[in-house]
Amino acid sequence: MFCPECGKQTPDNAKFCTHCGASLQAAGTTLQPGLIPLNAAEPMTFGQSIKTCLSKYADFKGRAGRPEYWWFALFCWLLIWGAQLIDRSGKLSNLINLAILLPSLAAATRRLHDTGRSGWWQLLSLTVIGLIPLFYWLACRGNEEGERFEGRGG
Repeated sequence: MFCPECGKQTPDNAKFCTHCGASLQAAGTTLQPGLIPLNAAEPMTFGQSIKTCLSKYADFKGRAGRPEYWWFALFCWLLIWGAQLIDRSGKLSNLINLAILLPSLAAATRRLHDTGRSGWWQLLSLTVIGLIPLFYWLACRGNEEGERFEGRGG
């Protein structure tokens, strides 16, 4: 079967696209390789990612694709970097860090859900060595195991 969102081939029994994470349950149509349907959603942009993550600022349920998470992470890093350039005392960047803490945790939780892992794995970031597997998991493609997190948080 081919994903109606990205047009890439997925296993016939898959419920979610292994490339973009789109739901395949409602698709029901099979496309030829390399063809993307006219109504396919475009990849998430920088602005869409920011809007999505901030609108789901405390939503720890569901899944987030790689573009959604990494565009939002880039936005957060740029925001903090800009605040540090403006205010050398660090008060502004601390305030921004506090403001984006919950949306960042929620987006990372949804991203980990997409890879089939619980959001509690973020606690690895409290150790320096734990950042290595955490960044790897956040960069991995989503998989079908993530569908178990569709209706609940964790």
